[in-house]
Amino acid sequence: MSLPPSIPERIAGTCPQCGKSVDDVLVRCGSCGFSLAGVDGRPGPFSRATLLWTAIGFLAVYLVTLGIVALAR
Repeated sequence: MSLPPSIPERIAGTCPQCGKSVDDVLVRCGSCGFSLAGVDGRPGPFSRATLLWTAIGFLAVYLVTLGIVALAR
């Protein structure tokens, strides 16, 4: 019996740093503490949307600060 498409497959593997077996639900290796984000098909730590909105936020703060400085002269 296969899993419905909405349920992701279980991801298990080994830690690339210490070589120990890691469970699919772990974010860090239980032995050495290595971050497993992006390893063995796990999702990465950031999505493109998160990076895009962060960059837009920093740009907005920069432009507001630049505007305040320009008006204060």
